[in-house]
Amino acid sequence: MIKDRLLNLPNEIEEKKLELFNKTQGLEDIKARIKIWELMEIVDISNEVDEKGKAVYSNDTKRQAELQERKDNSDVYKNYTDIAKSLEIEIANINIKLDKLFNEQSNLRAICRLEGQADE
Repeated sequence: MIKDRLLNLPNEIEEKKLELFNKTQGLEDIKARIKIWELMEIVDISNEVDEKGKAVYSNDTKRQAELQERKDNSDVYKNYTDIAKSLEIEIANINIKLDKLFNEQSNLRAICRLEGQADE
């Protein structure tokens, strides 16, 4: 039983590592989309002028407030951040499972060593 489990663990660990890699790539992609969305909004905010040709958002505080307002009211931004949060949770869960598999592998190896010493 221990031997079979030890032989199967590397495959399970590999599967989890591949899953972790894919989720991490997905998170990086969605974070890039969020950054692009923010930069596009910042450009729009910075370029916005009133009827006299003066900047509507003349200082950084006003620009940041407008950006936050747009974030709060954007379904696209909310969707991106929801996906990012979901991926972060999935990544954390995969890491927990990987830690468990590594701990199990270590414990089983220790048991095998102890059993080997008992047989001597």
